[in-house]
Amino acid sequence: MEFETLLQILITATVQGITEFLPISSSGHLFFINKIFSWEDINLNFMISAHLGTLLAVTLYFRNEVKKYFIQGSIEILKKKKTINTRLLLNLFYSSIPIILFGFFIKFYNINYIYSPWIISCAAIFFSLLLLASDKEKINKNLRDISIKDALVIGIFQIFALIPGSSRAGLCITAARFLGLNRICSAKYSMLLSIPAISGATFLMLINIFNEKSYFLWMEIISVFFLSFFFAYLTISFFIKILKKINFKVFVFYRLIVAFTFLILFYFL
Repeated sequence: MEFETLLQILITATVQGITEFLPISSSGHLFFINKIFSWEDINLNFMISAHLGTLLAVTLYFRNEVKKYFIQGSIEILKKKKTINTRLLLNLFYSSIPIILFGFFIKFYNINYIYSPWIISCAAIFFSLLLLASDKEKINKNLRDISIKDALVIGIFQIFALIPGSSRAGLCITAARFLGLNRICSAKYSMLLSIPAISGATFLMLINIFNEKSYFLWMEIISVFFLSFFFAYLTISFFIKILKKINFKVFVFYRLIVAFTFLILFYFL
């Protein structure tokens, strides 16, 4: 493997791991990095490996919540019990429905995403300002206070994550903050909701692999998996801890700086 290809794989895995769970858009960062280095889109197998790495990271970090809500909640639903576990599991399901339906609609009709510096930058600017506006909410609800209506609203917001540069995590957090959830619970719900979201995205990627000839470089795929897992786990831990001390403004300002920088680079220089 050429050095440049190896470098692209390593950077992609690292960036995917760091940006997946922050409200700053992983797809936008990967797009701009590819543009800066004039790289072609990375092999689909590597992207699947990166997604699986981040999926393992969030599942492992929230292993107690996964055991309580996903596993115990499923058992309690089968036993027709109504508990906090079943309520949150069903809310996560309701929040996932809109993007699952739209995702399969896009896949079925073979609708291609429009990636361009203009669209991604504008999406980053608009949704960053929306996050800033939502972060002024003073209500302090937690995960137990989420209603079915709240779950559906968060799910509808998550649909806009299909716009390149919008940030799935940012949209979920924005909706949760508008609905009155505190910052840590907003971030936690977004991360728990990423489990079905990433699983669904990975499933669609796997369909693409079976529909086209694809090659496997196992050492590189394993490297991507562990890199994305490592950085995703560190990022989740850092994000949850830092939200006890700061608000979302730092992420908003970061996205605005990045978006305007790339607009200038691609359209004015």
